[in-house]
Amino acid sequence: MKSLITQVGTYLTGDATADAVLEYWMALAEERRSDVVEIPVVGPAGGRSSVRVTLGAMLPIAVMHADLPPQIGGDDVAAEGIRGRARALIPTATSAFDSGGAYEVFDGECGSHLI
Repeated sequence: MKSLITQVGTYLTGDATADAVLEYWMALAEERRSDVVEIPVVGPAGGRSSVRVTLGAMLPIAVMHADLPPQIGGDDVAAEGIRGRARALIPTATSAFDSGGAYEVFDGECGSHLI
C-alpha cells in the first residue's frame, strides 16, 4: 500500500492506484490541465472508502510507501481507469521552440543542411 499525499490530506491506497495517479498527474501537468479522479482508499476506521482528488500542475502530490500488507479491493481496476484517462489525453501544449521561423542553410563544405 502507498500513501498519496496532497495539500488537503493523506490517503492510504493501493500501490497500482497510487502509481497511476502519479503518472496521470505528470501527464496533466505536462498538458497544463487538471482533472478530478475518484480512488479507493482505506478510511479512518480501516474500512474501504473512496475519495475524489483534484490533479493538476499547480496541485503538488507525493506518493510514499506504506509497508502495510493488505491491498485495497478495486486497486487494479481503479489504476487501469486512471491510466486510460492518461492515455486519452490529447496534447494541446505548445512547444517552447517553434521551428517555423528557422530557415535551412546548405553547408557546401560538409555537404549537409543546417537549420
